[in-house]
This record gives sequence, C-alpha cells and structure tokens, in this order.
Amino acid sequence: MKRIAFVATLIVLASPALRAQERMGSGASPAASYRPGWTFTPIFGVAKTYDDNISLFGHDTAETQNNDVVTTYFPQADLHYTGKRTQFGSSYSGSFLAYRTYDALNRWDQRVRVELKREETARFRWFAHGNAAWLPTTDLIDLAGIPFQHTGARTLDGRAGVEYIAGGRDAFTTSLTAQDVQFDRSLQNPNSQLVGGQMMSTLSTWRHRLDERLAVGADYSYRVAHMTGQIESFNLHVVQAAADYALSPEWMLSAGGGFVYMPATLISLARTGPAYYASVERHREGRTFHAGYERSYIPAFGIGGVVENQEVRAGFKTPLFHSRHFYNDTGAVFRNDEPLTDQFVQLPLRSLRAYTLVGWAPQPWMHIEGFYARTSQTSLQAGGRLDRNRIGFQIVTSKPMRIE
Repeated sequence: MKRIAFVATLIVLASPALRAQERMGSGASPAASYRPGWTFTPIFGVAKTYDDNISLFGHDTAETQNNDVVTTYFPQADLHYTGKRTQFGSSYSGSFLAYRTYDALNRWDQRVRVELKREETARFRWFAHGNAAWLPTTDLIDLAGIPFQHTGARTLDGRAGVEYIAGGRDAFTTSLTAQDVQFDRSLQNPNSQLVGGQMMSTLSTWRHRLDERLAVGADYSYRVAHMTGQIESFNLHVVQAAADYALSPEWMLSAGGGFVYMPATLISLARTGPAYYASVERHREGRTFHAGYERSYIPAFGIGGVVENQEVRAGFKTPLFHSRHFYNDTGAVFRNDEPLTDQFVQLPLRSLRAYTLVGWAPQPWMHIEGFYARTSQTSLQAGGRLDRNRIGFQIVTSKPMRIE
C-alpha cells in the first residue's frame, strides 16, 4: 500500500505546475545527505559557458554577433531539518551572469524554495512548498505556450496537499496549487510584451490496490486561469481513469486516459478533447530513469489563452565507469502547443530543451562538471525558428554543517 501511496503522491507533485528549468552551469550542487536535526549547507560555484545565441534571436539574425562567453558565479544556502515525523527545507540560490563582450546583458538569476512535509500517522501525511524565481530569459520557465525570448520574468508557485491511506487497499490524495507568472515590461515596445497571469488548480486522486503489483483508480483536476489584462477567466476540467503497475521492485508503469473540458466564455467556444498520459520509472542504487508522455489542455501564460499541449519527457542519472566518483545526468523535454483560443495573437509552438552533464566528484564536498545544453523552438512560420547551444564547465563546492 505504501507503494501505491508513493505513486499517488508522485501524480500530485507531477501535475501541471510552474517550474524553473534546471540551469546548466548555474547551480548544480553536490547531493545533500541530511542527518536528524538542523543542517546548514553553504554552496558556492563558478562556471564558464559558451553561448551561441545570447539574445535568443531567430535564424539568420545577427548570427555572427550573437555569441559570447559567460562567467557565472552562484552562491547558495540550504537549511534543512529532519525530525521523526517532520521534514523542513529551504534554500536560496543566486547566479550572477557576467558576459565577456556584451556586459549590458549582465544580470542576476535568483531562486527561493521552501517546503514542509509532515507524517501525522502511518495513514495520514501532508505537505506544503513554495518556489519563487527571478529569471533573465523565458526559455528557463518550464511551462507550455511561452515563446523563448530574452525577456526577464518573475514566477511564483505554491502548493499544499494531503495523502490518506484507507484500510489496506485505498489511497487518496488531494492538492491545491497557486501560480503567478509576470514578465518584464518595456515602455519602448509595449505591443510585443508577453501576457502573464495567474492560475489556481486542484488535483485529487484515488487508487485501489487489486494485488501486490496493480492499482487502479481515477484522477480529477480543475484549473482556473486568468490572463493579465483580461476580464474573462478560463476553466478546465480533466477527468481520467488511471492505473499503476509495478513490473518489479525497480520498475513502475503508470497510465491514465479520459477527457478535458473547457466551458464556453464570452470570448471563446466550449471545447472537449482527449487527455491521457503514460510514464515509466526505474530506481536502483543511484541509477534513475524516467520517460513519459502527456496530452491535455494547458493555460498559456506567454501567448495568452489556452493551448492543446503534447509533451514528452525523458531523463536518466547513472554512475560512470563503475565508480561513485563519476556520473552522468541527461534529460530532454519536447512540447507541441496548438492554440485553442483566438482572442490572442497566437502561433503554434514546438519547443525542445535537452542537456547532458558529465561530472567528477574527487571529494564529497566538490563536483567538477562539463555540460552541453540545447534549446530550440519554432512557430512553424517563416523566420520563426531559433536555436541556442551552450557548452561549458563548472566547479561546485559545499560544506554541510550541523546546527546544535
């Protein structure tokens, strides 16, 4: 039953949420190991990155003058508490990006995280967490329907939820999420600004264990999104049947299917479409693998309105050379976003983010990593494609300290 509850919790945490994309060369830190009590961990690192599209321009636009070498300094502080039934974590990370040639682009990338988990009984648990980020470019925001631009953004994400195990065969979870996305404004070019907005969403899941490996159930999600400057809000209802199957102690399959419904508003027609997902995960001795596909309707804070989003994710982490000192971390996300509402100036977007990182940890407190990251996006229009490649290395140090 704990296995089923774990899967249900993953579904709550994996619901469409605002996430800041992991930064290559700007904040990967040695894995923390927490003992009971309070632990404070200062982290500092430095990175060198070659970026071949610093302005996120499209193809054939100042390509010979659109690359630079960026030095990144990233201080970070992590405070964590581990108790018998309670875990608390918080962190601040700041990255100062210093461009060798185009120093007018120098700026900070800052992120704050707070989370709290509590196990009241063996059957009842709850959690709450929040994130805030001030980002220099929109390709760092992990949400659908956002064109990649060299535009600053501020993102907020808060979530709280509970998990309850009834008897020995049923697990229930529910969560509430609040999100806010705002983009930098320019008086010189007000008509080209991205939209931004807020969203509130709930997600409830139920799983019933049929045997030691298989659990079936249902998921229901409700989202209401309001775009900046608009009177009307968009409402989305998603209903799905679901199943989780443990192939082995290491492998887990999850899948669900149903429909998504968007009621009519004064400025848009009602729509109904398919909603489904499938994922596979493996966890074993420091090795992890995950892959998944999802299709649904998603509010689009960048271009405004609602898009039909198809999303594929994959990633893995593994030691290298049969050594705990060498490792690889690779991942990719592909999205295909088709506009559903026509009151905004919308174009379809196909987006790709991919990265690979190879690291060496000569000491537990030091990691040396080389990385490559690629970002691509196209609006399927002439001149509407951009690509960005970054390659570099970073050195990250950390020193956990017990607080008595």
